[in-house]
Amino acid sequence: MFIRKLTQVAISSLFLVTSAQAATTFYSNEAAFLSASGGSLTFESFENASMASATSVSFPGGSFDCSGSSYCPGFYGISSLFAHTGVQSVYFASPDSATFTFSSAINAFGIHIGGAGDVAVNTMTAMLGNGDSGLALNNYSGPYTVFGTNDVFFGAISSTPFTTVTFIPNNRDDGIFFDSMHYGTAPVPEPESYAMMLAGLGLVGLLARRRQNKLANLA
Repeated sequence: MFIRKLTQVAISSLFLVTSAQAATTFYSNEAAFLSASGGSLTFESFENASMASATSVSFPGGSFDCSGSSYCPGFYGISSLFAHTGVQSVYFASPDSATFTFSSAINAFGIHIGGAGDVAVNTMTAMLGNGDSGLALNNYSGPYTVFGTNDVFFGAISSTPFTTVTFIPNNRDDGIFFDSMHYGTAPVPEPESYAMMLAGLGLVGLLARRRQNKLANLA
């Protein structure tokens, strides 16, 4: 009974620690993001993207949707003028927001962002569907060149899957382009505290067994 109670307490503590450790790592360097992702992500350059409606772009594996009334529908959709890879990108303009939605849950997402910050300084939040968020742009300004000298990478790998990524800019009249997207499932490193708790669980069991043996010998 004593061992059982200690084990139950340890398992309960393990659940609480691992749950609290659910987290997202954000990346501004593509090489670091791809290294952490394990190399198994899907690459999307929007070459086969098409307009599903006035406010929705369809691509294999998901959609890119615009929400707002300032520029979409209108200045939104597929661009054949600017591209990081191939000949097409997708775009929208602030203060509207834009959402990538995936047909199945992912835990890794990375993309190149161009064209932002040439009208006014832009701080743009990326909100993941699991509730986590990070800054895709932080007080960013750049020249009009859409990709190349004005090219920012944003990436995220989370321990909790998600199906959407929404970009929310804080300025106005700023055309924002996306291309060269990576998405899919990436390995999540085991939190250090999780490994420590597993070791602790083994120690609790060992101490419990020693106590039981001692009591048996005394009897």
